[in-house]
Amino acid sequence: MGIFDIFKKKTTDSTFPENELEKIFLRATQEIAAQKEFYQKLLWSQLFVLTDEHMDSEEGIQTLEEDTIVRFVTFEEGQIPIFTSTNRIFDKGVIKEEVPYVSLKGQDLFRIAKGATFILNPNSNYVKELIPEEIENLMDGTLYDKIDEQEIEDIKFQEFNEIFERAGNKQEGLILLDGYHIKKLNKSEKSRLEESVIEFEKCLAIIPEHWQSMILMSKALQRLERHSEALEHLENACKIELENHIIAMEASLEAMHLKDIDKALYYSVESLRRKPNDYALMGNHAMNLLVANKDQEAKNTIDNAIKIKSNDAVNKNIRLIINGVISGKRKRPTFEDAIK
Repeated sequence: MGIFDIFKKKTTDSTFPENELEKIFLRATQEIAAQKEFYQKLLWSQLFVLTDEHMDSEEGIQTLEEDTIVRFVTFEEGQIPIFTSTNRIFDKGVIKEEVPYVSLKGQDLFRIAKGATFILNPNSNYVKELIPEEIENLMDGTLYDKIDEQEIEDIKFQEFNEIFERAGNKQEGLILLDGYHIKKLNKSEKSRLEESVIEFEKCLAIIPEHWQSMILMSKALQRLERHSEALEHLENACKIELENHIIAMEASLEAMHLKDIDKALYYSVESLRRKPNDYALMGNHAMNLLVANKDQEAKNTIDNAIKIKSNDAVNKNIRLIINGVISGKRKRPTFEDAIK
């Protein structure tokens, strides 16, 4: 079942990878496609495990007796360190003296130490923890099915990333992520944005809850004056991502385009809940309140915003508008006025 021996490190330079198991281990850290072969070789290759004491044995391979008791070295966290070759024991000079070890085939080691957690090559640059569930799945063969599933997922995400990048590139220079572009679109620009919407729809077909795609699609729809669709995607994004204030701010803007003052107020309040005391968000909310005939609330909000940043030109202008409406010197702004 294995050998006992004493090994003393003779070199200080790492020889990794020096055998087939180490070569496939290196590949498996970078390619999911190599993971099946790694696990197969892990089962059939000789692994090296430190023991607590020396055993009396002659040089060379020694077969363990059935009733032999071996105490493996165990880390404080409960992991058993195992190595893919004897040189890995001494990587980085962590262990400097000769140490006793036992060599066992992977499947034999996992069988006799069932339920243990192992850490592969703990002194090396490439380390892997092997937890009990993973080893159990490896031993009964179900791990390979999980690798197949993960490979399919990776292909899906690779496709998603390519589509997402392509969609973003089509929007370049045509949208503002934290504001509103009022410049008219020419035919070519309109076509690019429509293509980006189609690409983001593909992204959402792959990952339905990808709120970043929802936001970027809504910005394209906003430029295309498809405000009802833009608001729908922003509302969906708001339900998924609960902290980002820009989503709520954009939803409020789209509600104003649709002349839905209740939703506009709901989302301007929500944007401030997500980012309290933001003077720009307070200014947006103050304008919504003014359009909604909530003049005193609008005045209180804009006064507080200016206390936070007294020299902000936009909010100073909003305060002039609010005071003008309250004094009767100017007309109440319309929805169109509020989104200019």
